[in-house]
Amino acid sequence: MVAAVVACTSPLHAQPAANEEELEVEAASKPSQAPADDISALRAELARLKKRVEDLESKPSVAPAAQPPEGGGTSKPASPFGAPEVLKRTLGLEAFDISAYVQAQYEWHQDSEDELVQGGQPLNQDRFLIRRGRVRLDAAWSWSALSLEVDGNTTRGPSFGLRRAEASLLWRGPWGGPATDLSALRGGDGAPPLMMLTVGLMDIPFGFELGHAARDRVFTERSTGSVALFPGEPDVGARLSGGISFFRYSLAVMNGEPLDERAGRVTRDYNDDKDFVGRLGVHVNPIESLTISGGVSALRGTGFHAGNDGTKDDVQWKDINENGSIDPGELIAAPGSAPTPSENFDRWGLGLDLRIRIETPIGETHVYGEATIAQNLDRGLFVADPILTGIDVRELAAYGAVVQEITPYAFVGFRFDWYDPNGDFFDTRGGKVLPSSQVVRTLSPVVGGGFPGQWRLSVQYDNVDDSLARDAIGLPADLDNDRFTARLQVSL
Repeated sequence: MVAAVVACTSPLHAQPAANEEELEVEAASKPSQAPADDISALRAELARLKKRVEDLESKPSVAPAAQPPEGGGTSKPASPFGAPEVLKRTLGLEAFDISAYVQAQYEWHQDSEDELVQGGQPLNQDRFLIRRGRVRLDAAWSWSALSLEVDGNTTRGPSFGLRRAEASLLWRGPWGGPATDLSALRGGDGAPPLMMLTVGLMDIPFGFELGHAARDRVFTERSTGSVALFPGEPDVGARLSGGISFFRYSLAVMNGEPLDERAGRVTRDYNDDKDFVGRLGVHVNPIESLTISGGVSALRGTGFHAGNDGTKDDVQWKDINENGSIDPGELIAAPGSAPTPSENFDRWGLGLDLRIRIETPIGETHVYGEATIAQNLDRGLFVADPILTGIDVRELAAYGAVVQEITPYAFVGFRFDWYDPNGDFFDTRGGKVLPSSQVVRTLSPVVGGGFPGQWRLSVQYDNVDDSLARDAIGLPADLDNDRFTARLQVSL
């Protein structure tokens, strides 16, 4: 009987995860007259196996080494910016990602001159520059997420600053995507959380172009109307967003001063009134090769007219006969002026956007466009100030674009955009008030190619048709201000 017990203990050495209860049952089944030394040996063996099981359970699992692919090639090395498993476990992260890209380009402007304006600023615009150089960090937990992005460029001289800083609390709900899907949190095509509260510096939720990432944009810049109404894409505020099934929503309260990433523009909020802006939209896939998305956007806010400082009485000398001496009648009194207070004014905007994406045998076809009507909202091109002019200004903007991929490695596109900064503009000629148009029309063909996710080279020409110049007899004429841009983008 003793020999049988010893034989049963032999396979335990080869199975470190043996069940402790089985050993106890086996030991208990021994006859009471078993020698004491055999019982002690079983207890010692049981204690040793129990300790080994505890050691194995506490030891972290090690992933198997990556095997080279078949055919003798070498596997692609892991990105040094990928989230290490140790870091994800330490911080309790569900998802983690660092991305970066640089847009280096050459620009040619038809209205460029080798001259300086009053104050010393150059008129030359034909140059090489870094349009964007950005690094972005995204991290997500089960109930929260953060996004941080910095930007550097040389558009108005070297500058470096914050582009995005989002702190979010979210509830994915039964229909939300997995916590590891960062594309949904970035506004991609994935299933968004049911509800997400975001506070910080973020994209303004109005239309399609403002939320379309610059690294994914085929055309070099946004349309004329979009840049005029929103000089920058992000603003500081709080946003509630999410979706369920095909429905998407985004509602925000913001300062109302879009942050222009180009240096030299003050974007501090001038009043305590905030802008309310939001978008309600849909995203559907009727068939596997077709995606349709669109939405309605609205903005209601308050603009600011800066008052004037008070001035003192002054005396000016006008040398009428240019003899360098003060003669009678050349001294002119300049009375001072009282300060004027600053004032607020109302502004609003309504927008409609639509995007269609179709899978074709040669690549995806993208057709999309937007239309916007607004009042006193121009802050970038023809700045609206009804306090100064005495009239409310109505702006109209629209664009349409089509982009065709030619295999994953090349594309061609065309965009037509139309912007009217003042639908009620009148001009004075010969003492008569006549209607005049300030409409700016731009035709923008683009062609390019590259390796998806790595680099892209694109060339775009902007043919601008407007009435911003005057001919020899003073009538409005087209200003020669076409543009050419060649851009190389490398992404990480």
